Amino acid sequence: MTRSRVALAGLLALACSVAAGTVTPASDVSRNPAAQDKMTTYQLVILKRTPAFAAQAQTPEGRKTVQAHIQHLYARGADGTFKVAGPFADDGEAAGVIIVDAATPEKALEFESADPIVKAGFVTLEAISFMAPEGWFPGKWGPFGQFDQVFFGFLVNGPDRTQDQATAGRLQQEHLAYMDGQAREGRLVAAGPITTQGTRRGIVVYRAATLDEAKQRASADPMVKAGRLALELHQWQVPVGSLPK
Repeated sequence: MTRSRVALAGLLALACSVAAGTVTPASDVSRNPAAQDKMTTYQLVILKRTPAFAAQAQTPEGRKTVQAHIQHLYARGADGTFKVAGPFADDGEAAGVIIVDAATPEKALEFESADPIVKAGFVTLEAISFMAPEGWFPGKWGPFGQFDQVFFGFLVNGPDRTQDQATAGRLQQEHLAYMDGQAREGRLVAAGPITTQGTRRGIVVYRAATLDEAKQRASADPMVKAGRLALELHQWQVPVGSLPK
């Protein structure tokens, strides 16, 4: 296995414990010094469309703003602040996400507040924290125009979280085994538990030929099949070189 797949396999035990709701991120890391040495916190900035986005983005001035937005992203990618960034292909509220190397959500929002599409009111921002291995994201973006199509998912609270402790523990282990298998195949290229309080439990990033294939892989997760977790999946276009192989 590549280094990234080994690191992901080590991450999954923590990730699935958090997603299952059986431990809190802070308590798990604090009682496991080895995990604390290897793990770090990243920030995920979600760009949410406003009415101005649809109304103005395709005007001549709006296209200039979008071009300046791209330049902003690549400048922050070049200095290592933005590890991965890219748009979603669907027309939902979230226009895309950015993985930021910052200590706090507030600091990540400060970095992204300079983005021209934020200043123009095309998007609003939300930042949440998640955990992943230190040095996990290569951060070496290819030139603009060289993109990698992957599928980004939020693991969120599912419709049925009534399982008893024994059942939840069994599902957690099955979840771990499934994600480990997907990582070893090179299909699951990034994952991590979300530590900001809320209904989102973790993130996953799959490599797949189509959205349907990505949905099938993510939906086969035992936690999702049991209803303990649910999935919000988006086609995600990111610069080549920004994600682990």
